[in-house]
Amino acid sequence: MSGELTGTTKKHILYVDDEECLALLGAELLDDCGYAVTCEFNGTAALEKFQQQVETFDLVVTDESMPGMSGIELAQAIFKISPVTPVILCSGHMLTMAEEGIEQTNIAAVLAKTEVCGLLPGMIEKLL
Repeated sequence: MSGELTGTTKKHILYVDDEECLALLGAELLDDCGYAVTCEFNGTAALEKFQQQVETFDLVVTDESMPGMSGIELAQAIFKISPVTPVILCSGHMLTMAEEGIEQTNIAAVLAKTEVCGLLPGMIEKLL
């Protein structure tokens, strides 16, 4: 994915969703906003990518409900590696910042999947 931010260094986002079409759609949206985006389609692969390239990623967007490793579990693992990397948790279910396990993460926001296109770019801009 490519794009250009004017006057600033391009920020790199790791976008994780087990539904490939949604991950690619989210990546295209963020690419159009000028971010560099790497997609992964499960939590385990995303964690491996993050571990290999910790300095590369400025922010992580992850789905909550994924087979194998949930978004909260991924955020907990990322927090142990890099407690300064913000995470945005997306879900098709009603979640809040009071979900069990969130306190051991750097989850900065919880977003309904239906609101990704409208709210995600603004959230990322505020966090970065």
